[in-house]
Amino acid sequence: MKKHKGAERVSEKTASKRGEKSCADMGAKKSDKLLAELRKKRETAAERARKAAQKLQRKTERDRLERERRAVRAATAERKRREREEINAEKQRLADIRFEQKQKLAAAKAERRKAVYARIRKATGNISAGFDGGELGVVPRVELCISGDAASVAAGLMRGDIPFTDLKRAGGDTFLKIGKKDLRKAIAILNEMCYNYRISATYGLKRSLAFGVSRIGLLLGLAASVAALHIVYGYVWRVEIVGNDRLSVAAIESSLATVGLKPGCSKRKLSELAAVTALGEMEGVADASCEVIGTTAYVRVLEADDYTRRDTYTSARAEFDAKVTRLVVRSGSPLVTRGDVVKRDDLLASGEVFDTAGELLYTERCDVDVYGEVSLTFSAELSPTAVEYRPTGEVEKRTVFTLFGLDMGGAESPFPSYEMRSHTAHYDVLLPLYVTTYEYRETAPVTVTYDPDELAKSFAEDKLEELDFVGEFEYSYTVTQGAAGLYSVHLFVTGETLISRGV
Repeated sequence: MKKHKGAERVSEKTASKRGEKSCADMGAKKSDKLLAELRKKRETAAERARKAAQKLQRKTERDRLERERRAVRAATAERKRREREEINAEKQRLADIRFEQKQKLAAAKAERRKAVYARIRKATGNISAGFDGGELGVVPRVELCISGDAASVAAGLMRGDIPFTDLKRAGGDTFLKIGKKDLRKAIAILNEMCYNYRISATYGLKRSLAFGVSRIGLLLGLAASVAALHIVYGYVWRVEIVGNDRLSVAAIESSLATVGLKPGCSKRKLSELAAVTALGEMEGVADASCEVIGTTAYVRVLEADDYTRRDTYTSARAEFDAKVTRLVVRSGSPLVTRGDVVKRDDLLASGEVFDTAGELLYTERCDVDVYGEVSLTFSAELSPTAVEYRPTGEVEKRTVFTLFGLDMGGAESPFPSYEMRSHTAHYDVLLPLYVTTYEYRETAPVTVTYDPDELAKSFAEDKLEELDFVGEFEYSYTVTQGAAGLYSVHLFVTGETLISRGV
């Protein structure tokens, strides 16, 4: 038994040593595992820190580049502004110089004219102021318009002993009056001096009689004009319609024509009450008024708040590839349901009504709004530079008079490139007279540079506004630089929008 107990103790010691060794091994493995995990965490933290540092460095670099681009744009804009100011200052300086030169030249010409007129007055001081009976218009005489110097003309006529009166200078020509008997002699002198001339007026007994007859014609014409004016004033020559935002002018004019109110109608046969009644019977009109002032009928329309103009269609087709989300049926028969997938140009609804045998009975108005979820892609090539036309400051005005549909006056622009504004004033109390003033502002082409990202964003906003999404939608776009200085824009949009179009 003792020997057995000793063996047991030896065995227990051996087992204890083995257990201690096993625990030591397990502790070493756990330490190694912990060290490995700690090392991995440190490496992960270091990698994250490195990536964060790289991301921060890239963001810093982008911010630096953006600041540099902004600084370059600001410097370019400032440089261009200074250049424009310098150019404008130089133009103003040259304009001032030209103005001073014109003033000096005009002053010199005025002095020379004064000296010439002084010599003429001195030379012709002893000539009679008129002819015998000249004030009564009995003695025949003529008025000559001569393209020549007044002093030279006066000297030539005085050398030929030809009396003249009323010598004056106007518009670069010399005007004077001579007796009709001296006309041939004066023409010979002017031909010898190589001066162009023409007879601008004649005076004498025949002329006086013709003058009196012309006054009788004027009185007769005035009487005829007053009679014609009285007749014209009895008609309506223009119908002015205001207040219609949704109703068409053609529909209102058609309704007024049924009661006789149209341009050219007689005011005596016109009933303003009938015109108001006809307008009140129109769909979408809450109230109306009609008043004739002068030769114009003023029609004012008050539209109903709940009026919505709808066009008439026989069917509705899909405008995009989409998945149908909802339908709004006012009239007609829908051919799709919610959840259907449709292709572009698929038939969505129809106004055709059939009998039980499949025969077409009639076609009613198809008024259906079909909404669907669409996913669309748009691409475009955009140029970062464009030519804009900007005002130069030069302004010209033109006036056109319109009477009975006839235009008097020219409205052509004096500039090859321009912006135009017009204003029309109505003076139609007695006559249908319109005065239109056109204001032309000259423009010049200027090359402008845009940011490609701003161009792409503007392109995306225009497409989104065109699609008119309802509810939430998503979109994204990319910009890449292409050839010839262009940028390619690719836009992807998804959302719910109206996909039906009337046919």
